Amino acid sequence: MLRVLLPWFKVQHGHPVMRFLVLITDPLVRPVRRFMGASSIIWIRGGYIDMASLVTLFLLTLVQSLVARLLYWVAAPPLWILHPGADWGRWLVGILGLLVQLYSFALLARILLEWVRVPYTQPVMRFLWDITEPLLRPIRRRLPNFAGLDFSPVVAVLLLSVLQMLLAGLIQALF
Repeated sequence: MLRVLLPWFKVQHGHPVMRFLVLITDPLVRPVRRFMGASSIIWIRGGYIDMASLVTLFLLTLVQSLVARLLYWVAAPPLWILHPGADWGRWLVGILGLLVQLYSFALLARILLEWVRVPYTQPVMRFLWDITEPLLRPIRRRLPNFAGLDFSPVVAVLLLSVLQMLLAGLIQALF
C-alpha cells in the first residue's frame, strides 16, 4: 500500500524508505508490470500512480480473501458441503451463492483489467469478456451513459444479488 501511496505524495524514488519498499515488493510487482506493459505508470499532477503496484495490491487482497474463506471452510465446513443430501435446499442455496460470488469476482476483474487497459488479445481478458458480456450487453443497451461512465457492471451485480435472494427464498420454500 505504501508503494502505491508514497509516489502520489511525491516521495522521490531515491528516498531510503522508497528504495526499501521497492526492494521488498518488486518480486511481486515485476510480473504484473510485465503483463501490463507500458501502461503501468500513470502521471498525474507532478506525481504518478504505479498501476502495477495497485493491481498487485488488489490481487493480493483477492487471494487473501479466497484463502481465508477456504481456511474457514476447512476449520468449520458448512453443513451443505458435509451432508449435501441431508438438506437439499441449503445445499442448492450454498452452491447458488458460490456461483454468484464467483461471477461477481469475474465482473470486478474485468472492470479492473479494462481500467488498466489490458487488451482484448490477452487470454484472460478474452475469457472475462466472453463470460460477462452476455449479461452486461442488455443492461448497457437499456442504461443511459452517465458522463462517459459505464454503470452496467454495478447494475449487473445488483441484479445478481436480487436474483440470488429471490431464488434462495424460492428454494427454501420448496425444500
